[in-house]
Amino acid sequence: MGSEVHRPLADFPANIWEDPLTSFSKSDLGNDKFQEKHATLREVVKESFMSSKANPIENIKFIDALCRLGVSYHFERDIVEKLDKLFDCLDFNHMIRQDGCDLYTVGILFQVFRQFGFKLSADVFEKFKDENGKFKGELVADANGMLSLYEAAQWSTHGEDIIDEALAFSSSHLKELSSRSSPHLATRIKNALKHSYHKGISRIETKQYISYYEEEESCDPTVLEFAKIDFNLLQILHREELSCVARWHHEMDFKSKVTYTRHRIIEAYLWSLGAYFEPQYSQARVITTIALILFTALDDMYDAYGTVEELELFTNAMEKWLPAAPNGIPDSMKYIYRATMDFYDKLEEELEKEGRSGCGFHLKKSLQRTANGYMQEAKWLKKDYIATFEEYKENAILSSGYYALIAMTFVGMTDVVKLDAFEWLSSHPKIRVASEIISRFTDDISSYEFEHKREHVATGIDCYMKQYGVSKEIGIEVMGNIVSDAWKDLTQELMRPHAFPFPLLMRIFNLSRVIDVFYRYQDAYTHPECLKEHIVSLLIEKIPI
Repeated sequence: MGSEVHRPLADFPANIWEDPLTSFSKSDLGNDKFQEKHATLREVVKESFMSSKANPIENIKFIDALCRLGVSYHFERDIVEKLDKLFDCLDFNHMIRQDGCDLYTVGILFQVFRQFGFKLSADVFEKFKDENGKFKGELVADANGMLSLYEAAQWSTHGEDIIDEALAFSSSHLKELSSRSSPHLATRIKNALKHSYHKGISRIETKQYISYYEEEESCDPTVLEFAKIDFNLLQILHREELSCVARWHHEMDFKSKVTYTRHRIIEAYLWSLGAYFEPQYSQARVITTIALILFTALDDMYDAYGTVEELELFTNAMEKWLPAAPNGIPDSMKYIYRATMDFYDKLEEELEKEGRSGCGFHLKKSLQRTANGYMQEAKWLKKDYIATFEEYKENAILSSGYYALIAMTFVGMTDVVKLDAFEWLSSHPKIRVASEIISRFTDDISSYEFEHKREHVATGIDCYMKQYGVSKEIGIEVMGNIVSDAWKDLTQELMRPHAFPFPLLMRIFNLSRVIDVFYRYQDAYTHPECLKEHIVSLLIEKIPI
């Protein structure tokens, strides 16, 4: 292609990591010895959990600790069974509403039930209000209680005014409370205000909570040791998976074939780790990470490389799923086309072998729909067209890329995902749309300044400003409110009864959490320095035992 071709190139920050194959080599943890110790401790912790059932309140506090320490997945069936029984127990519901149950405890109970999809009523907080309908002033003296209320209020759904009031009340006091709290509680409050447990990536939350729990008076040393060993053993597995992806990237010669894209192997792996960290999803994480690397290349190709004419050729070929890349496009785009087609065709073959016929069709359809969304934005940019906000929002659900990503996370969930799950996902269920809105608009807000430094299609903020004649600040505020509403939709869709298995819904929920961590304050995927601390914490630093 001639040098006169005008390309909307972006000055993306460079990759900050050396070869993951050397940076994240297998740990010398003494695997066998720790595996044995881990198995022994698991049984002891299970016994403690079972014996705690005698006191329902303490049992749920124990469940909360297991969740935050990242080990609840070992006992999930028992936990859900217990919560199911308690949720329908009138005596237990009465107990929560009695004066003996303090703010800290009620906050934890509310969170645990909602976390597992049981919609405990918001009226459990009514007793903490005064005769004027305001939260009682004396509650502010209880830092643990206020933190518990703040984190509980994150699990709100539409129409729960008391939860909205609880969030405003707790938020307004927590910052000041942190300055009067013990060092570990102050750190915990600060981190919760930055990213609440509800919206955090579970592995990041676990690593942080282990350090808090160690300082707690109620710390159970056996549970703590089990959590530490569990984290370290999973870290070895996670490093091995990252090495697999790095080998694929190296063998594909990706870096030299596509020079203009963001090379984010480790950040893409963190994204898939945010979707699911449990050992049974090991292969799923590798598949999802490779898909994310391909999605990044596609996104950057549409956004910051291809001309409209080239992109139309590419999109039309993908729409027909042609086996060869079309003529008339640069070699780098042909490379992306072949790599993507090969990856999807191989996945479809595997799905057929597993007896999941038809799933590959939906997987490809999700990618084609995403490409159509990217193509629409490229056309708008070429025409210098600022869409109406409604036009933008409709296309944004596609250009978020989250339909394709959610579908990809389903591939590795062989135990619960069959053809009906992909068909359901393709029908625009409310939980998917909420996740796509969170993804698109959170990104729009955080990347607004960076994208205005280059040739880029109008964002949702620009479209809203033009249509309604408002300032950038108001546009951002409106986008923020749309995101908040989408989080309420998402939380509501997690509540039982479910049309599809809970683990499947959790993939969508967890992928939304990744967006909040990656994009709430800045576009950390584009600017990888922002994620460095998390990557070091999760993949390099072991927890001392």
